[in-house]
Amino acid sequence: MTLARVLLQSLKSFGAKQVWGIPGDFILPFFREMEQSQILPVYSLSHEPSVAFAADASGRLHEGIGVLAVTYGAGALNSVNAVAQAYAERSPLVVLAGMPSQSEMELGLQLHHQVKSIDSQVQIFKEITCAQVRLDNLDHAAEKIARALKQCKEQSRPVLIEIPRNMASEHFSELIINRPIEESVCASTEKCVKDLLHIIAKAQRPIVLAGVEVKRYDVEAQFCRWVSELDVPCFTTLMGKGIAEEFEDSPVQGTYLGEAGDPRVAAIVQQADLVIFVGAILSDSNFAISAETLAGRQAVFIEHREVNLGHYSYHGIALKTILSQLEAFATPKTWAFHLPHANNDSDDTLATQGAIAPMMIAEALNRSFDKYGRLPVASDVGDCLFVSQGLKGTSVVAPGYYASMGFGVPAGFGIQATTGRRPVVLVGDGAFQMTGMELGHCRRYGFTPIVVLLNNQGWEMIRAFAPDSQAADLGLWPFADMAQHFGGVGIRVSSPEALEQALCQAFEDSSQFYLIDVQIPKGCMTPSLAHFAKVLTAKQNMARSEPIT
Repeated sequence: MTLARVLLQSLKSFGAKQVWGIPGDFILPFFREMEQSQILPVYSLSHEPSVAFAADASGRLHEGIGVLAVTYGAGALNSVNAVAQAYAERSPLVVLAGMPSQSEMELGLQLHHQVKSIDSQVQIFKEITCAQVRLDNLDHAAEKIARALKQCKEQSRPVLIEIPRNMASEHFSELIINRPIEESVCASTEKCVKDLLHIIAKAQRPIVLAGVEVKRYDVEAQFCRWVSELDVPCFTTLMGKGIAEEFEDSPVQGTYLGEAGDPRVAAIVQQADLVIFVGAILSDSNFAISAETLAGRQAVFIEHREVNLGHYSYHGIALKTILSQLEAFATPKTWAFHLPHANNDSDDTLATQGAIAPMMIAEALNRSFDKYGRLPVASDVGDCLFVSQGLKGTSVVAPGYYASMGFGVPAGFGIQATTGRRPVVLVGDGAFQMTGMELGHCRRYGFTPIVVLLNNQGWEMIRAFAPDSQAADLGLWPFADMAQHFGGVGIRVSSPEALEQALCQAFEDSSQFYLIDVQIPKGCMTPSLAHFAKVLTAKQNMARSEPIT
């Protein structure tokens, strides 16, 4: 068996479902081995950020890993931003990058795609991966592959594996099998759990806020059982939206966005005397808008390999181990809370005028889910991310922290290739301009996403932070007309009734992709985005200019 095939079998044993890639001369021998062996399906797209986004989404969906294969230098470095996002958001991703062979490096010439030195590629990736290995020696290849893949899974972050051009077809016999680390309950684990239980027992009104690690380390079922047994209010962070949404009797009651979100959720958090963070990334997008509310409350932070109780911490304990112990000893903590009247984010004024406000899209999708069945969702950043917070009962993948535009369409491909389920993609017109052309690959791969494009002729997220910015204006592009040339159906809608009809048509026809170009009045945004931008800029001591009149 060749080194390439051993690597592919190893990736498969660690949970890889496919490889996303773009061929180039330094990685071509590896591509040849992939295509001939058929160990994993190979999907080629048009641009390296897209294959990285698709692989990232694949890694977020299940207890596995995402994989992309790119050529040396120009290919690998073109994926840097998307890989950086996976690192920041703790997504298990394996970057397979081509390399020159030893004989090429010994020529003494500058090689094409080379930057400053042969090692520039690995030096750059040291900032955005948790491990880097080069398979330039068969004697150490097995050890290097095993180390990199185990670190990818353990840290839930990207790793780089460099494959010299001449090594892919070298014969190699050692196969790397995924052997999960067996976690035992030791004395420190017992002490940690005892301290946690003591803190929870003393609290009168505890709540739980769940973050992305609950999904990344595949502990949703354990988490749900523990919270259900504890019987306290439970919400996700902005990044955690979609956690346990498709679980029957899920204890998750919504998403906490501070003042920018549901006031009923905010009211419960404000009444809490203990906040239990589970697997949450402490980022400004998650918590800056609610810092004052959370600052006055006792908090504990339960993360993979670290539990922080405020004045002391425990290290090295797996998140799965902690949750299993908490579940075993959970005692119900039912408490009463007072809620304000329910709010409705829909813009009734726009509805009466026949226009579409962003949150109407979430409401229309929820009705379609109720009628036709729930579909997983990939959301880009911008106002579509806040629209996704209004979806109910469905899983969501979105870059809520690093927030790189262009994630949505490729992530939809990652969902469908990995799960076999048709996805809904929420994307703004600005982000669609970056990766929307990838829809041209739907026909050859059988992808059938329902793409809902929020078209307000600009970068509304930028307008929210800088209303006077002329650079945020993008003009009106004929997106719906493009779809038919790519083998799909494009529909332009500008009224709530037309949106409803277009969604029904798309849900009823699963044979092709649909691009629903939703015309939204310029300057119209979700209340959550408007408030989020106002509060966050104030906390950053940034001057927020008003539109020029």
